[in-house]
Amino acid sequence: VRSDREKILAKAAAKGVVIEDQELWTQLNEDVAAFKRVNTSVRSDSMKQIINGVMKEGINVDRVSFEDNTFSGMNCLQFSTLRGDVQMMEQLIKMGAALDIEASDMANHTGVVMKPKCCTALLLAVNGAITSRNIMSIVANGGMGGMGGPFGGDQARESYEGCVECAIQLVRLGADTSVTFQFPPGGKNHPIYQGWHVWKIEGKSIRDVATLVGSDLFEKTVEEFSTMEHQLENVNCRCGSRLPWKQCHAGKPTDPYYLTDKDDEKDVSKIKWRYSPMAPCHCNTSNSRLGLPETKKIYFKCCWDETAHREYYQCDKTSEIRVMARTAVTPMQREAMHFMQEMLKGKSEDEINALMESTQQMMKDPKFLIANRCKIVREGGAIALKAIASDNPCSKLSSWDPEVYAGVMETMDANLSFQWNDVHWALPKAELLKWTEEWNEALEQYCDNIGLTGSEREDVIKLHTASAFAPCGNVKCGKMETSVKQYSRCSKCYNIAYCSSACQKEDWKNHKQKWCKPGTRERQTTGISSGESLMQMLTK
Repeated sequence: VRSDREKILAKAAAKGVVIEDQELWTQLNEDVAAFKRVNTSVRSDSMKQIINGVMKEGINVDRVSFEDNTFSGMNCLQFSTLRGDVQMMEQLIKMGAALDIEASDMANHTGVVMKPKCCTALLLAVNGAITSRNIMSIVANGGMGGMGGPFGGDQARESYEGCVECAIQLVRLGADTSVTFQFPPGGKNHPIYQGWHVWKIEGKSIRDVATLVGSDLFEKTVEEFSTMEHQLENVNCRCGSRLPWKQCHAGKPTDPYYLTDKDDEKDVSKIKWRYSPMAPCHCNTSNSRLGLPETKKIYFKCCWDETAHREYYQCDKTSEIRVMARTAVTPMQREAMHFMQEMLKGKSEDEINALMESTQQMMKDPKFLIANRCKIVREGGAIALKAIASDNPCSKLSSWDPEVYAGVMETMDANLSFQWNDVHWALPKAELLKWTEEWNEALEQYCDNIGLTGSEREDVIKLHTASAFAPCGNVKCGKMETSVKQYSRCSKCYNIAYCSSACQKEDWKNHKQKWCKPGTRERQTTGISSGESLMQMLTK
């Protein structure tokens, strides 16, 4: 039977990889040690239950706790790194776990003492590695009777290898190495923290104590990833591949994978990384809150696509998701925002808060929203329909009957109702197909409700049927797609699509002036975070 080392060497040889330098051998040895670790909870019944809860029932993975007899108040990611369970750790991160969340408000379970203050998964992995290394040293010098077993060298070696591997992978994923070792309230004299006094690590950062771990690879990794340049270039994708984002799910130039605020451009701990592509898409949370159907898809197969509206970035310290919208702000939306800003001028803080609360309450009522939308369409006629299409000359909505348009919207379930727009270049494919089907079903139902039959019914349906095929953005062209999302969108604003580069070039002057202005994408962002209302944005 071949050893793990032999298997890896054989695989490397099959791929034409020649191992020559000592650095690669060092990393290879670390990897071999990780492969030897088979003691994992990832296939346990409790872990299977967690995976099912997170992936299918919308449970927040950062709020799931594990009982432990060492520390209390740990979430499952912290538990996995303290135990050196690499497989479990990577599975949790794959499902969207935040790397640096403390989760200090979690209830105590069977632990004998609270975990360290301001504790993160990386800090627990480093603590576990240093502790196990010292136990191995004691056993090697004849301490503990020189025995293996629960307190001996065998388990300590296994724990050490697992904790070191966890720590290395966390750093490569972008975990914060500036976190410091701090005693919990009342824990300074507890026996479990006795080693901290000996090692003199209180108040020191993970970066400061890297040498105590005893791994050259860990030291080198911490040093390399302490610079913004190296981290942005080499940080690993969170899908579990152990490949950098740029070689994995963010392999295309249109796939951004990090977000930095201008005030924190030099602080690596402030980077917000793209939400795990294999985690449940965050739009399910929004849909659930709005009473809309959930997709039950992973992020990469839902809102990740470059035709989607949303980019999700995760704050590893709070687990909050920041949503960045790719869709440009239309002239109509910009005008509405300006109107609301003017309306709020001169009002007191109490008046603004009262208006915000009143508006938010009304906006939560689907029937109120649909009634007002239909009223605007009926009263505005062709002008209102033209505005829905952002006054785009390629749209044919202005030729539709406003009464039919409003009637179809009223036929739909108020919770699911929407305004159809035939120039739907920015709409994600899955959502487009869903909306097309729902609109056409509602159109048939509308005709039934008002008793339309024969040729009159056929004419109404022919004119008002929604199509998933979009026109070329060059109004002089007139071509239509023959397959969904066939045409390529403008790479600067993602707000319009063309059948050819020639058409884009011909329409560029018009498109540049009206739609592709600076800030329309901003990497096409609105800067509105998850859960932030339009009113809150306007009153900043």
